[in-house]
Amino acid sequence: MPKAFLKISSLILCGLLIYNSLGYFIALSVMRLAVRHQKWAQIASIPDHRLTTFVFSKNKPNTGLKIINTREIQVDGKLYDIARKTDDGKIITYYCLYDSKEEKLIAKTRQFNSMSQPFPVENTTRLILDKIIKTAVTDQKNEDLTQEYKPVLTYYISIPYSGPDISIPVPPPQVTC
Repeated sequence: MPKAFLKISSLILCGLLIYNSLGYFIALSVMRLAVRHQKWAQIASIPDHRLTTFVFSKNKPNTGLKIINTREIQVDGKLYDIARKTDDGKIITYYCLYDSKEEKLIAKTRQFNSMSQPFPVENTTRLILDKIIKTAVTDQKNEDLTQEYKPVLTYYISIPYSGPDISIPVPPPQVTC
């Protein structure tokens, strides 16, 4: 019975450990998907007169249009959520809602990332090679290092030991009561 209790408790603790490390990620991913679907449902229920309409020809390339994914487009640098899309073969019509909150969030994220990790210097490879060549392959002699040898004269004289003999010390006194 004690072995079964130990096995059950160890399985419960392992499950809690796995949930603690992976469970939050899974739970937050599911919540994010639920919020997205709810947002898409809200956008799809907005009437046409409150949406911005964009009409693009399929035959002409549009420089102002950038399709980010099936739910978002960028027109002239502004981000829009697609509520509906109609395609009649020659013309694509997008009914969109301007997404200023997401645009501000992306701008703040880019600003934060650029401040914490600045862009690398241009010609990085050339600069690294210059540093390697300058430090590893140099023709200049380093004048700080000079090789000079000074002879050190030492004299050793052997003197015989004439001190007292080594004696064994007396043990410490003992206290008697």
